[in-house]
Amino acid sequence: MSVIRKNLITNDWVIFAPNRLARPKELKAKEQDNIAVLAARPAHKADCPFCPGNEKPEDGVVFTIGEGGNWRVRVIENKFASVERNVEPHKRFTHFRKELDGFGIHDVFIDNPLHNTTLALMPVEDITTLMRAYHRRYLEVLSNERVKHAVLFKNQGIKAGGSLEHPHSQIYGLPVVPFEINVRMREMERYFETDDNCLMCDIMRDELTQKERLIYENTSFVSFMSYADLSPYHLWIVPKKHNHSFAKVTEQELLELADCMKVVFSKMFHALHNPDFNFVFQSLTHHDEGAEYFHWYISVIPQIKIKGGISYAGGLYVNPVMPEDAAKTLRETAISNK
Repeated sequence: MSVIRKNLITNDWVIFAPNRLARPKELKAKEQDNIAVLAARPAHKADCPFCPGNEKPEDGVVFTIGEGGNWRVRVIENKFASVERNVEPHKRFTHFRKELDGFGIHDVFIDNPLHNTTLALMPVEDITTLMRAYHRRYLEVLSNERVKHAVLFKNQGIKAGGSLEHPHSQIYGLPVVPFEINVRMREMERYFETDDNCLMCDIMRDELTQKERLIYENTSFVSFMSYADLSPYHLWIVPKKHNHSFAKVTEQELLELADCMKVVFSKMFHALHNPDFNFVFQSLTHHDEGAEYFHWYISVIPQIKIKGGISYAGGLYVNPVMPEDAAKTLRETAISNK
């Protein structure tokens, strides 16, 4: 039997319809074994712009962790940025038309020197280094007074919108606040006004009590499927300590975040056979200091189901996998030592 649930964070309705898994499929894409594809990939490619030894003077290096050819993470300006860091965001607003010059910061993190790795295969020490790079660049981007919002994200694989094999992540600094984060802000603020508490804190406590949708927890972070996840295996990584921004994390929390990322992505790698995925840091900025109603978190979206017309028709999602079943699958998936 199908059920319809409401996601209180995103304000979306989700139809859970397990029977959809059995529907006939006449149109089929040729699927490859993603684990085999990764295993066949070389550790270094001569024509990869992100591989060690292929660095160029015009790369626009922001900073590097590690010296010379032994770097561990590189942060560079995106050569094909969709915004321009050297313009002023002048506004041209009228009643029906709102436009501003395309200011923004768009950088790339080269996550690791190895061409054939992914978060699930990286040692936790390397993930820790990457989390430190994220945090450092996040703070630097927010220091620009023209930046009103910053977004950290990763698109891995063609289904997730990735264009290059080498593991990399991205950050945007924007002069506007995107619609989706505004929705989350509004819903959390509404709950805070009526219940005098943080919505995500209350959800997290409930999930830790029920444990049905729990995947992993350590001292500082917990990962779980939401009660109404928007797509199969769409999960959250949530800091236990209430804070509105990733900017506020401590060094110890970065260590714990790396541990949580290692476990969650390893489980996802094995249980879902190395799926293409996106993740997004849902976080406010220095401009929102004092926004005690918001609780930052990370959305992780494995790309194993293509959106259909009902989703585009009005934000109504259809998920063929119950979140309790998805969480159980990941929770019980054995992984190798970290």
